[in-house]
Amino acid sequence: MTNIIEWSDDMSVGNDLLDKDHKILIKALNDFIQAIEDDEGVFVIDGIFTGLLNYTDFHFKREEKAMRIAGFPGLESHQGVHADLVEKVIDVRRRFMQCPTATLETEVSDFLKSWLQDHILVQDMAYKPLMQSLDQDELNARISEA
Repeated sequence: MTNIIEWSDDMSVGNDLLDKDHKILIKALNDFIQAIEDDEGVFVIDGIFTGLLNYTDFHFKREEKAMRIAGFPGLESHQGVHADLVEKVIDVRRRFMQCPTATLETEVSDFLKSWLQDHILVQDMAYKPLMQSLDQDELNARISEA
């Protein structure tokens, strides 16, 4: 399989920790789509879906912390976008687990691809100039603090 979504420098948000998260999310999404294409079965697909959801939660928390540290004025709005996305992904997963039809597999794959691409290429680009203006070593150290 060629990756459904491939990382490109256009996706960089100006911080290597957040870019690394995005790369992991892209890989998880590609693994999910590959499992569907390979007809791996609902339990394998759900395991991948669960991993995607868990890493999304981790990433959103880290991203929100980075935005808070950086003083991003759109943080509250971005948090709302995150909450809406998580709610939608959980709903899609629930529907998929209840009735994993080929039509729903396509719908889920298309939704996840468009969600991830829109989130990185549109939503996250709003904070990119601010991230790029900061000392990355200092920012990453603060993001990584417990």
